[in-house]
Amino acid sequence: MEAARWPRHPRHLPPHLKETTFDIPLPDGTTSRTIITRPASTSNDIKKCPLIILFHGGSWSVGSPEFMLSPARGYATLFGAIVACPSYRLIPENPFSAPMQSSWEVTAWLSHPENLKHGPLKGEHVEFEPSLGIVLGGVSAGGNISAVIAGIAAENAANENSTLANGLGKIAHPIKGIFLSIPVLVHETMVPAEYASLWTSRVDNADAAVLSAERQLASEKSLRADFHSPWYTPLNLDLDSIRGYHTPRVYFQAGSLDCLRDDSIVYEKALRDKGISETRINVLEGVGHYGWTTLPAPLCHSDLMRTVSLDGMGWLLGKDWDKTQELPY
Repeated sequence: MEAARWPRHPRHLPPHLKETTFDIPLPDGTTSRTIITRPASTSNDIKKCPLIILFHGGSWSVGSPEFMLSPARGYATLFGAIVACPSYRLIPENPFSAPMQSSWEVTAWLSHPENLKHGPLKGEHVEFEPSLGIVLGGVSAGGNISAVIAGIAAENAANENSTLANGLGKIAHPIKGIFLSIPVLVHETMVPAEYASLWTSRVDNADAAVLSAERQLASEKSLRADFHSPWYTPLNLDLDSIRGYHTPRVYFQAGSLDCLRDDSIVYEKALRDKGISETRINVLEGVGHYGWTTLPAPLCHSDLMRTVSLDGMGWLLGKDWDKTQELPY
């Protein structure tokens, strides 16, 4: 389910948190190695928590759950959340749309509170409470996966005859928000005509240091996707048909120097123009293809990166965070 576990655990686990690595069973007989971070039980009272699922990046081809442990620990600390960082099926060993569909199955499993209660949280006084919300999030390819799942879940809810998720597990509770950090959402063959003038970052930032346009094109070729499928991007859905069914809030984060910058700008504007979701977007000036991850790059852990990420997640959850606390790594 994974390859190239680049980042390892960020520093030491704070004493107020617990972490468990758990193999989530998938219908095809494989498993998703998933790290579950949550508040440590401090009393016999049941602590009810929202659930955040964070998908790692890596061009759908590399990466591991550890990639997202830094923000996972921050969100568990400051929002009292249960945070799951899953692995998913990677290319090229698994063809499109395996990364997205295996992530759907992980989301479906985690969305049933009893699976967590009798699995990785067994015997603890910490529980996932669906009324507090499920948030999907990710960085780069992980942001793509989060947007795709939310879009197809909305299509399923809007259209009882939809076949997009046939044979896949049921997501038991509505998704409250999605957190899209530097996501891939547009391909040159399917840029919505009304937003084509906004989609210039593949040219503007073609030679960006971290992710050049040429390197992004190579990733897209490796994916061998149907670029007109909703399993590649929710922009391929009839967005008007999912109004009233889509995740109510969507947070976007982009870098002004990233070749993917305008993927966020285009999708945010489409959702806002069509009244699909309430949106917020941060375009970070002078920042390339960076998000808050475990990778040791300074820009991944700048005060600005962590602060806007916490603000975005807090907005999705409808919760404030204590800004007097030291920022988590």
